[in-house]
Amino acid sequence: MMLFRSARNTDLDAIHHLAEESGIGLTTLSKDKKILAKRLHWSTESFHKSVEKPNNEYYLFVLENPKNKKIIGVSGIESCTGHESPFYSYKISKRTRICRSLDIRSDYEVLSLVNDNQGRSEICTLFLEPKYRKHKNGLLLSKARFLFIAQHPKRFASTVIAEMRGISDKNGISPFWENVGSHFFHMSFAEADRLTLTTDKQFIADLMPRNPIYIKLLSLQAQAAIGQPHPSTQTAMNILLKEGFRYNKYIDIFDAGPTLEVPRLKIKTIELSHLVTIKNISDEVSSTNYLLSNTQLDFRATINSALVNKEKNTCIISKNTANLLQVTCGDQLRVAPLQLNVGELNG
Repeated sequence: MMLFRSARNTDLDAIHHLAEESGIGLTTLSKDKKILAKRLHWSTESFHKSVEKPNNEYYLFVLENPKNKKIIGVSGIESCTGHESPFYSYKISKRTRICRSLDIRSDYEVLSLVNDNQGRSEICTLFLEPKYRKHKNGLLLSKARFLFIAQHPKRFASTVIAEMRGISDKNGISPFWENVGSHFFHMSFAEADRLTLTTDKQFIADLMPRNPIYIKLLSLQAQAAIGQPHPSTQTAMNILLKEGFRYNKYIDIFDAGPTLEVPRLKIKTIELSHLVTIKNISDEVSSTNYLLSNTQLDFRATINSALVNKEKNTCIISKNTANLLQVTCGDQLRVAPLQLNVGELNG
């Protein structure tokens, strides 16, 4: 049984270790320890502030093995994209040209630089240590964020997005970047990715082509990468698709990974979650596994058995669960059923 909880400033070393393992393309999990420390401080402040509407908050969570306190994963939520600097995406749109005199019709797609996803909440910063990608750890790391959103809806926008990591090889070479971005930025994919986190992103507006890009003119490798997740991210994407997220033809401007979106209230875990009062705490409980969380900003969640009475909105949980969530009889929990297992999370 793993613990999903709010990250603390003291988690910096452990989170930095995960960042070192994460490879290239996970923009919000910087390998620069100073940047990580700033983001961790930003998260800590966000958890402690009073919020009536989303206003540039960032919530970082860790997945911890309670037996040895080892942090094995990390995930986050940004409350409002593009608050301090523009949030850029490429939008794929279709165009048609018809020459009636020659009886020729030409349909083609273009990429246009847009800010359409500005102001939306974004789930992000997800990475699970490879050897722990089993026993529903990935489901907990991904889905527990939705219980936090359900419990604190004022903190989030009405639409939630997720940028999935795009295609790149083991050396961090992105075919889309090599065919598009590198010609305008004159730097590596990794360097451009780093600058999105350390600058106000003005360099994107300054250097990105302002006219639409014709997809047919790109290399076959770059075309094939458009809207495709990195293999290590496919299962994470499957989990989100099961939650109701959909790909609506927006992609990352650097690696062409797909951007998924969903109305916040249509996220399945949020729709199916509800509050129950702890009626009793038993030594052990043998029943259905649920996604369980406390209701505090000092957020804690886990997956474990619980006896839930839906008619009375009460539950019985084990002592281990109560200790992990730091709750007692009479306290409320938010519970949600586990969805159909789509495999363990791979990045």
